[in-house]
Amino acid sequence: MKRIKSKLLYVILSVSVLLLLVLLVLKLNTNHSSEVSISKEAANRPEQIKIMVDDTHYSYIKAISEQFENQYGIKVNIISMDFNLLYHRIEKSLNQSNTDLDLILVDTVWTPEFARAGYLEPLRNYAQSNLRDKIIPIAYDQRIISNDLYALPELYAFPLSIEEKFLYYNEKLLKSAGIYAPPSTWEELSEMTQYMRDKGLIDHGMIWGWSPGEGLVCDYTLLSNALGVQSKDVNGHWIFDQGKGVTALSFMAHSLESGLSDPLSLRLSDREAVKKFAEGKTPFMIGWAYADKMLNQKADYKMSLVPGFKGYQKSSTVTGGGALSITRTSRHKDWAWKFIDLINSSREQISPKDYIGSIPVWNDQISYFENSDKYLNRNLMTEQFEYAINRPTMSSYVEWSNIMQTSIDSALNGKLTAKEALNEAKHKVLQQEIK
Repeated sequence: MKRIKSKLLYVILSVSVLLLLVLLVLKLNTNHSSEVSISKEAANRPEQIKIMVDDTHYSYIKAISEQFENQYGIKVNIISMDFNLLYHRIEKSLNQSNTDLDLILVDTVWTPEFARAGYLEPLRNYAQSNLRDKIIPIAYDQRIISNDLYALPELYAFPLSIEEKFLYYNEKLLKSAGIYAPPSTWEELSEMTQYMRDKGLIDHGMIWGWSPGEGLVCDYTLLSNALGVQSKDVNGHWIFDQGKGVTALSFMAHSLESGLSDPLSLRLSDREAVKKFAEGKTPFMIGWAYADKMLNQKADYKMSLVPGFKGYQKSSTVTGGGALSITRTSRHKDWAWKFIDLINSSREQISPKDYIGSIPVWNDQISYFENSDKYLNRNLMTEQFEYAINRPTMSSYVEWSNIMQTSIDSALNGKLTAKEALNEAKHKVLQQEIK
């Protein structure tokens, strides 16, 4: 019996030792695997990643970059420029064989063209499948493209900001003329302007960013929408050269002739127009949400809904905003995604609203935004979106926009009538088979 007990004890001890050895080996292998994983990540860690953005998003991207550098020890090289230069700089850079861009800022209307040109990396391997439910639809849907090789539309750019235009007015200047509320219609705005001009208080009522550029198309789209028309009909045919489309451009041209709009607008970009408005000599301006940040929320400058035309909808605006895309040629795609992911995880601490002025793109931040006393214009901004329209979505948008910019500029400078300018644009668009 004692021999049996001794053998049993021996077996138990042997098994215990064996188990200990197995656990030790597993632990060593786990540690080795972790060390290999850490070593592999360290070996693949670049010294820097490179991002190209416009000036509007620079401060926001800079704030994220500082956190990224602290967390990962990787420098972020930010290249920033005026928005009107960005498209061509991106295109030029990505067409070079030795390009080292990892992330680029993509405007709402560039996504289809850049995706189909092969510039952008699809984000299906990075973004969560339920991401669409977490982001405001108007911000998400402008970033997806149907792909014959993939069952569902793919996300190609991660939304950072959703923009819209507002009416800004100089409250102090209006009160000096005995006017205590902003205009609700364009007709009222014109009457207020004429009244203030007659009293010798102002030279012009409006300042715009109407130098040749995307701003021209945005404001034309806004005014066309105010009159109840879009650039295409329900069948996808171009109709901007007809009826109210012509009326919208005629309004723009006449505003310059009548003195309602400052002729200096023809030489200013959107950002330059904000700086001119800040001088305090012009009562009204149509500008993006970032203008509120540029004006530093000074007491004299207020925001309001963009006026409507009598007999039409209450207001009208046009959407904009930026998104980050990983370039197809990036040699650091995983790290580029980590940068985007950091934007997501840091959205409570680093909000684009605080840097850019635009409405958050995340659903979970909207309720906070709407109920926070920190954001004085929150209710106005959400209401303005009820009257928003997108610019046309197509892979040849930039070609279409360039044609429209040239024709609109011709009308505003008095070289062609509004009808002649839009007829010319329609002819070129059809000639180039832009759909």
